[in-house]
Amino acid sequence: MKVLLVGSDLNVAIERYYKKYLTEFGVEIYHYPAPDIIFNFHSKNIINKIFFKTGIYKKYGFVNRELIRIAEEFQPDIIWIFKGLEIFPQTLKKLRTKFRLANFNPDHPFIIIASSNGNRNVKNSVGLYHLHFSYHSALVRRIWEEYKITAVFLPFAYDRFDLEYQPPELIVEIPKVCFQANPDPWRVQKIKKLADAGLVVDVYGHGWKKTALRDYKNVNLFPIASRNTFWLLNQEYRVQLNLFRKYNNDSHNMRTFEIPAVGGIQLSPYSTEQADFFEENREIFLFREDGQMISMAKKLLNLSRREADEIRNAARTRSINSPYSFEDRALTVYKSFQQLIN
Repeated sequence: MKVLLVGSDLNVAIERYYKKYLTEFGVEIYHYPAPDIIFNFHSKNIINKIFFKTGIYKKYGFVNRELIRIAEEFQPDIIWIFKGLEIFPQTLKKLRTKFRLANFNPDHPFIIIASSNGNRNVKNSVGLYHLHFSYHSALVRRIWEEYKITAVFLPFAYDRFDLEYQPPELIVEIPKVCFQANPDPWRVQKIKKLADAGLVVDVYGHGWKKTALRDYKNVNLFPIASRNTFWLLNQEYRVQLNLFRKYNNDSHNMRTFEIPAVGGIQLSPYSTEQADFFEENREIFLFREDGQMISMAKKLLNLSRREADEIRNAARTRSINSPYSFEDRALTVYKSFQQLIN
């Protein structure tokens, strides 16, 4: 099987996990880093940034012409596009006459909150693929019902060989609430609620000092943590807060699996998917409204160390004994690709 993978090749991109494991399954992959080409272009200098933001020139034309050239030369069985911000619908129409097309959007094609997570190319291309993968079960149903295109539920995951784990007995706990992600108004509002209730919240990420939480009582702001430190913080803090983006509502995100994979104690909004993945009030703690979020956080902070470690061990045990790794997800992709080309 030959797959032309169109997506980022940066260390933070989930594409690298699928590339790694599909290769181990025997798939020949050509990785075309279209998003990185665009990012490098508009980050190069101020002139390019102005061209990009005003729409005068985005370099999309070059990227699309190159994609067509590579496809003709590589002759893949499947072209797998991650998100597809840079890919014109016209390009997909041309490619689909010769090749099978698949898409995985780790955000949401219809809920666009920033230029980095969606645009008209993404929105207008949904019906042009032969196969969709989605982390959101409701979106899987919607794609099938509206477009009659095969859609496969592909949840987020963790990588067994990426995480850094230490047994609970080696951890020196930090008796606070921690949140590791970047800001948006809804996240700011939730953290304010916790802080106003007297809970200390340590926040790690980009851009928080530009929000209303700068110098806010009971809130401490830190730069985004390195990957190794990210795993350690998940284990050290008594409570790891997981607050969704809008497009994750009633679904889940990467933190859903990353936090319990290292035995973190997760406090997150209720969703049917998370309640299916982990046992509520034993392996994960889910709140329905602000008052419950505050009371749950206080309860978790007041647990004995023995009780906290029981939660940590239960969460990690469920993670490692369940098909929640990227290797498991890549197997789902591999089997779906086999069905698509056979």
